[in-house]
Amino acid sequence: MSDQSIFRPSFGNRPDRIVGRENVIEDFARGLSRHPGSRERARLLIGQRGMGKTALLLEMADRAHANEFVTARTTCGPSMLDNILDLLQRNGSPFVSEKRQPVKGFSAGALGFSFGLTFTDEVRESYGFRVKLEMICERLAEAEKGVLLLIDEVRPELPEMRLLATTYQELAGEGANIAVVMAGLPAIVSEVLDEATLTFLHRATKVELGPLSIPSVRAYYHSAFMRANRSLDDALLDRAAEATQGFPYLLQLLGYYLVEYCPEGEPVKPDELESAIDAALYDFDHDVLGAMLRPLSRADMTFLEAMSQDDRVSRVADLQERLGVSQGHVQSYRRRLIDAGVIYSPARGELAFIVPRLGAFIKREML
Repeated sequence: MSDQSIFRPSFGNRPDRIVGRENVIEDFARGLSRHPGSRERARLLIGQRGMGKTALLLEMADRAHANEFVTARTTCGPSMLDNILDLLQRNGSPFVSEKRQPVKGFSAGALGFSFGLTFTDEVRESYGFRVKLEMICERLAEAEKGVLLLIDEVRPELPEMRLLATTYQELAGEGANIAVVMAGLPAIVSEVLDEATLTFLHRATKVELGPLSIPSVRAYYHSAFMRANRSLDDALLDRAAEATQGFPYLLQLLGYYLVEYCPEGEPVKPDELESAIDAALYDFDHDVLGAMLRPLSRADMTFLEAMSQDDRVSRVADLQERLGVSQGHVQSYRRRLIDAGVIYSPARGELAFIVPRLGAFIKREML
C-alpha cells in the first residue's frame, strides 16, 4: 500500500479505515436483520462537515452487500429518484435472470421487465417512482435480495425528498425488504424532523456523530504511520492525536501532510509535525469551519462574534449585556445555533462552540 493510499483527505473519498465508529457500523448491520418496517431499518446520520458521514455511508453499503442487499447511494437532489432506480437496476441485474418465464396468457413484458431489471417501454413511460421501486423490490426479493437506499446531504424542501419518504413508508409498511440511511447536517436534519411528510424519520434510529475519542485516533495513527514507514515517539504521537480534535477529516488531513513532509524511514522531528499540523489546520479551517458559517445570517454571525470574545465558555448573561438585547433575543439565537450544530450548552446559562477553534477562526477571519 502506498503512503498516500492510507490517508485520503477529501470530501467523499473513502478512508483507508473507519476509525472510532465501529459500534455505529455493527448496530447498522444488526438493524438489517430486523423485520421489514422496523425502526432499525431507517437510520439518520447527523453530523457537521468533517465528521465522516459520507465515509460511513460507503462502509454501510459494503456491509449491506455482505448481508444480501442491493444498494443505491446518491446525493439528495432533483435527479435523486432517477439515480436510485438506475443504480438499483445496474447493481441488481447480476442477481436476476436475464429472461423471465412468461405467465400463461401474458407476455413477459406484462410483468414489467423486458429482461433483467430493465423496464418495458410501457412501464418506463407510464409509471412513476413509487411503482418502479416496488417492482424492483419484488424482483430482487425473488433472488432473496433486499434493497438499501443511502441518501447523502438530505434536503427536506425538495419534492423528491418528500416522495422518497412517502414511498419508503408505504413499501416498508407493506413488508418490502427495504431499508434507508440518510445523512445530513444538524440544522438540515432539524428541518427534516419538522417536515410533516417526513414524520417516519421521527421513528428512525438517529446517530449523532460527534468527535472521535483521542485514544482511538492515537491507536489508528500508531498503526497507520507504521504502515507508512514513519516513526513517531510517544510524545509526538500524543501531540498528533490531540491536534485532530477528534475530527475524522482533520485526522486524514494531518496524516496526509505528515507523510508529505517527513522523509520515509526516519524518525519524525517535532518541527516537521508542527508544520504538518499547521497545514492541516489551515485546510480544515477553510474547508470545514468556513462551510459551517457560510449559511448563517448576519445576525447569527453577530451573536457568534460576541461569543468569540470569551476564551472557552460564554455566559448567557454576559452575551445579553454585550449585545444589548433582551434575554428572549439571546434564547432565540441560542436555540437556532444549537440546532445548526454550531454551538452547544455545556451547563445551564453557558454556551460554547462545537469546534473549540471556531471562536479563534471567527476573530481571525470575520472581525
